[in-house]
Amino acid sequence: NTLILQGRVYSPPYNVTAVGDQEKLKQALAESPEIQNYMLYVNAYGLGWKVEDAGKTKLDGYSGTVDLHYAKPAT
Repeated sequence: NTLILQGRVYSPPYNVTAVGDQEKLKQALAESPEIQNYMLYVNAYGLGWKVEDAGKTKLDGYSGTVDLHYAKPAT
């Protein structure tokens, strides 16, 4: 029920901010089989789900390490 991302633990509810063309992002969500499946659970069990336009937003730059642990750069 928790998410570990870049060594940090997150607990629900999750808040995701996406950057890009709002219409294309909404279309990608609507067409995603995984989201369509999740929406079945949202409707059946009353799980949380909300998509809203935030307008302009400011995102802090990533300040963590950029060391590769699993991927290898192409040579």
